Amino acid sequence: MHSYMDGELVVLEREHKRYYDQLREKIEKYMREKMGDKRTEKVAPYLLLAPDLFVLLARLAKDKRVPLRSKSLALAAVLYFMTPLDIIPELFMGPVGYVDDIIFATLALNKMLVDVDEKIINEHWNGDKSIIAVIRDVLSKADSLVGKSRFEMIKKMFKNRK
Repeated sequence: MHSYMDGELVVLEREHKRYYDQLREKIEKYMREKMGDKRTEKVAPYLLLAPDLFVLLARLAKDKRVPLRSKSLALAAVLYFMTPLDIIPELFMGPVGYVDDIIFATLALNKMLVDVDEKIINEHWNGDKSIIAVIRDVLSKADSLVGKSRFEMIKKMFKNRK
């Protein structure tokens, strides 16, 4: 996985690449096993965003052009992905538990757009759809994906961050 940045080829660190591969494999296996399950079919398109969002945030956390405030948001989102016990714990729920991580990540990215040029974010994005479209889509459906109370809990984590 590579990103071209400031004339240098930046290679994603092995640990992030390994986590990306493990996450993608876990989600794809889960989706194959749960095909036909209504809950899985509802969240499936969003679950596949998890590895790409993780990599995007890891890259932004390392990009010298990203202000410190936004780097801290990116790092917080990366750590949230890696924490097995969160609002919807992957430890107990399996890959469907990444839905809150995806919402956390898109909230972080939405907030980062205030002081990070969209071009920089796009440089690091591997997804098929526009990252702006992804952010809008996820946040518009967050209530139905995790429930209103859980979405409020996730949003509260950003209240004190400027």
